[in-house]
Amino acid sequence: MIRLHCLHAHPSNQSYIEEVFGDTDIELHHMVDSSFIERATKDPDFNPHKQQTYAINKLMKEDEADIILLTCTQYIAALGDQQHLFKQPIVPIDEPLFELICQIKGPLQIVFSNPNTVEGTMKRLESYAKEYGKQIDAEVMVMEDVFHLCLNGDMQDYEELIKKQLRRCMKKSGDICVMQLSMVHAAQQMKEETGVPIIHPLSPLKQFVHQTISALKE
Repeated sequence: MIRLHCLHAHPSNQSYIEEVFGDTDIELHHMVDSSFIERATKDPDFNPHKQQTYAINKLMKEDEADIILLTCTQYIAALGDQQHLFKQPIVPIDEPLFELICQIKGPLQIVFSNPNTVEGTMKRLESYAKEYGKQIDAEVMVMEDVFHLCLNGDMQDYEELIKKQLRRCMKKSGDICVMQLSMVHAAQQMKEETGVPIIHPLSPLKQFVHQTISALKE
């Protein structure tokens, strides 16, 4: 049985991954490291180099994992291009999403609810697109002063604000993509209410992980 270790910055992310892999024979192990985000946002001495060292040391301890899934985009940005240091594949949750985004023809609206993740994520998306020779016609929308609701567990109010933003997006042309796990349920609800599909981090994740597992077995 494949052991998939999932590193989260917030415990709420666990349920999203359980939804995706609950009907598979993958053995899930969850780790929550909320201290990383707290230090990254409040401690000026916790610079990018220290963040990378912290992330590497943390992940090195997961030696029983066959695959490691990172659901925190700030953690992903901190790790950078150091995935080669690990014996097992490291799957940043936004990488399969990048792959899907790069397949989209036409305009795309990319929506964030956490401003702290925008710069790192977009740099990685641009780098990914450049590596594969893709052009992305994207408009980035950043929701201000809403993510604290998620961190405080006020998910109903948080998701209502996400849905309000998505309704605005639907008035424009082009596909819509939400970039964070905490936005998934609102995106799914909007699809049920309107019939308009909204891309989110879970959309391509299951297939991507199964492809990674297949590669491991070869």
